[in-house]
Amino acid sequence: GLHQEQEAFWTLAVLLEDKLFPYCGGQGAYGIKVELRVLDMLVTKKLPKVAAHLTKLESNAAAVSPGWFSSLFTTTLPAEVTARIFDCLLLEGGKVLQRVGLALLKHYESSICAASHPAQLRKVLDSRAARLYDADALLNTAFKGVGAMPTAAVQGLRSVAAAAVDEQIEEHRQHFELIVCRTH
Repeated sequence: GLHQEQEAFWTLAVLLEDKLFPYCGGQGAYGIKVELRVLDMLVTKKLPKVAAHLTKLESNAAAVSPGWFSSLFTTTLPAEVTARIFDCLLLEGGKVLQRVGLALLKHYESSICAASHPAQLRKVLDSRAARLYDADALLNTAFKGVGAMPTAAVQGLRSVAAAAVDEQIEEHRQHFELIVCRTH
């Protein structure tokens, strides 16, 4: 009944916040910003052709994948593929999201490099990902095709990304204060 559903929900919430993404401190939007910056850094390192093309388009991985991490791929990929990703997430931890993000970008590298505009690129990625039913191929790319991703290295990238997000938040706060001061 309702009690079991509530228990399942809170178990998942604790698992996500405390075990898989403890650096977020319960601040989901902050954590998503950090993860997207980490993805950008990993794309630069592991998918240089994709990174170069995104730079040429004056874009980045975060701009073409904004909902991937916030929805844990549930709004991007078919349910059966997402279920397999959840299995990996529970076994391997939060860096699985980075692996899957890289795998999607690698899987569609030729389409990405053929795109002439970020909006077109995002549409192509969304459309193709929604029809990606081969979980084995995606996860094979995620775990074998994107290279090593030691947890310590990913944590280091998260620290760098968190500092950049903190700096961006502080810049926005200062800018807002300046605007408020000018209006009074």
